[in-house]
Amino acid sequence: MQQVHISKWGNSLGFRIPRGVADSLNFKVGDILELNPADGGLLIKKAEPAGKHYALADILDSFTPADAHAAIDFGKPQGEEIW
Repeated sequence: MQQVHISKWGNSLGFRIPRGVADSLNFKVGDILELNPADGGLLIKKAEPAGKHYALADILDSFTPADAHAAIDFGKPQGEEIW
């Protein structure tokens, strides 16, 4: 068991997760954690992803000419637009 100190961070409290603990739990920079009070302590676990994340390169790779729509004519320019 390791002990850590709680520090004031702005209007909140915070502590650092020691490297060994983070490694054993596979916590990485950018992970989102869930914090829940539990039996006088704190339960910390990695949050489930909110949804699928898409990479632009993957989306563009799946694009085919059949997916393209026809050009849309918006009419003549209005005001100071240059077309």
